[in-house]
Amino acid sequence: MLKLPFKTSPQEFEKVTVGNPQIGELELPKYGDISPNERLFIKAANLIDIRREAVRLANAIAVKSGKKIVDIYDALVGGNAESLEDYLEDFVDFQGLMEENSRQRKLVLTTAIIKSRLVADWGLEDTQDPNQIHPQLVAKVAEFARNEESGWEEAVVEVTEEDLGNSTPTPEIQTGQKSTGESEDTGHKKNGSQKKALVGNQPG
Repeated sequence: MLKLPFKTSPQEFEKVTVGNPQIGELELPKYGDISPNERLFIKAANLIDIRREAVRLANAIAVKSGKKIVDIYDALVGGNAESLEDYLEDFVDFQGLMEENSRQRKLVLTTAIIKSRLVADWGLEDTQDPNQIHPQLVAKVAEFARNEESGWEEAVVEVTEEDLGNSTPTPEIQTGQKSTGESEDTGHKKNGSQKKALVGNQPG
C-alpha cells in the first residue's frame, strides 16, 4: 500500500455500529461520503432516476389533463391519488415502480458498502441471501449508506415549476398515449403533497 508523505497524518475514520444482537451487528468506517469505488458500483447498477421519470409522466398527464406539471409531479412522488383520480392506472403503475426501485436501490447501496468496506468479494446475490445477512440488517446498512451520501446532513431542494418546465403544456405535443413511468428511491413519504426531495451529496 502506497503511503503519502503527510506532514500531519489524518485521523482514523470513526467506526459506526449498525444493527443489533438480534439481526447481527456490523462495524462500518464512517467516511462522511460515498467513496469513488462505491459510487461507480452504484452507477453501474443503472438504477432509474425517479425524479426524471416523475417529470416525464407528469408532463404526459399534463398534456391530457391541462393541469400544472408541478402539481402532478407533487401528486406522483407524494402518493396523492385523489388529485389524479382520472389517471389512477398511471398513478398506480408509478407507485409500483417507485417501490420496486426503492427495494433495488436498498440492495445496491448495501452491497456497495459491504463490498468496499468489509468484504471485497461480496455481491448482490449475497445481499439478497437471508442466510448471509438478515433483511433487517440490509435496511440498516442501506440507511447508513444514505447518510454517507448526504454527508449525514439533510439537503433539501425545492422543486419549482421552473425546474419542471412550463406549468401548462402546449397542445402541439399532445400524444393521447398513456405513460407507465418508472421509478427510483427518493425517500418521499406517500401521504400528502410534497415538493421537497432529499438529495445526497454524492462526490464527483
